[in-house]
Amino acid sequence: MKILGPLILVGFFCFGIFVLANWSTLTTPATLSFVAFSFEAPLGLLLLGVILVFAAFFVAYVLILRTTMLMDAHRYARELKAQQQLAEKAEASRLSELRSQINHEFVQLREATDKSRTSFSTQIEGVEEALRSLIEETSRSQMAYIGEVEDKLDRSLASPSLEK
Repeated sequence: MKILGPLILVGFFCFGIFVLANWSTLTTPATLSFVAFSFEAPLGLLLLGVILVFAAFFVAYVLILRTTMLMDAHRYARELKAQQQLAEKAEASRLSELRSQINHEFVQLREATDKSRTSFSTQIEGVEEALRSLIEETSRSQMAYIGEVEDKLDRSLASPSLEK
């Protein structure tokens, strides 16, 4: 596209040189006949005028297309910026929602940990109490056995002395 502008300018320059070189031929009068009438005018100048009118229409058409393209590009850029801002807001919303959900999960995890710690402490206390009572019962049983053994020893030691 960068070469197209200078190329068109070179083409117009060459066309201008051609018109200047052939000016006398272009201005030669000729009889021009239309269906309803006829008149005498320079055919070359008439064709040159038609070419210039078409060139002007072409330039106007190109300018309109270029302007429309620039306006569309500007509108698309605004829409893209609006969509980008919307996406950023949605992302920020999702991040804050994720943050609150993670905080909620941590709170639930702490509560579950505290409950399990309390439950575990209660279970340990129950096991300790059961172990204490088992130890006391075993100790009493041991004392009872030791008492029986002492009684038997005392009787057995006392009996032989009675028999003598």
